[in-house]
Amino acid sequence: MEQRIKISDLDTARLTCPECRQIKILQLSEYKLIKRHTRVKYSCRCGHTYLSVLEKKAGKEKDTHLAGTFSSNGDIRCAGKMVVKKLNSSGVTLRTNLEQKLLPGNDLRVEFVLDDAKQSVVKKKVRVLARSGRYLTAEFLSKEHFDNLGPYLFFNKLYV
Repeated sequence: MEQRIKISDLDTARLTCPECRQIKILQLSEYKLIKRHTRVKYSCRCGHTYLSVLEKKAGKEKDTHLAGTFSSNGDIRCAGKMVVKKLNSSGVTLRTNLEQKLLPGNDLRVEFVLDDAKQSVVKKKVRVLARSGRYLTAEFLSKEHFDNLGPYLFFNKLYV
């Protein structure tokens, strides 16, 4: 039996093992999926192997290209430059300049410049959900966007 998994706007897929119910979040930006349906075979840590069908949304994807920086103060200290590839009200997908040793669950501070008329600077705290190579998907720790990011998301129809 195959699971049907929808790929989110931030290029992530949430797989759940049918045996042990363990959840694995995959970051798919690196793979450039062209087909609407992609079959994957996944092996869980419990030893169970299962098939899933990843479903890509039909329609136009909104990619951004916003330059910025990130830094971490947790167990793994790192910092560097990044480019915001996808953005919505719940989180961000970014590509770092170098492959980092960030793990899901690490907290980061990100700072990037919006492409609005004011060239607004956005500073947010995020938590890493998934990583694949140089691509990271992170969720905002605060879901309230009272700074310049709120109107930017609203006018560009990036709320989810």
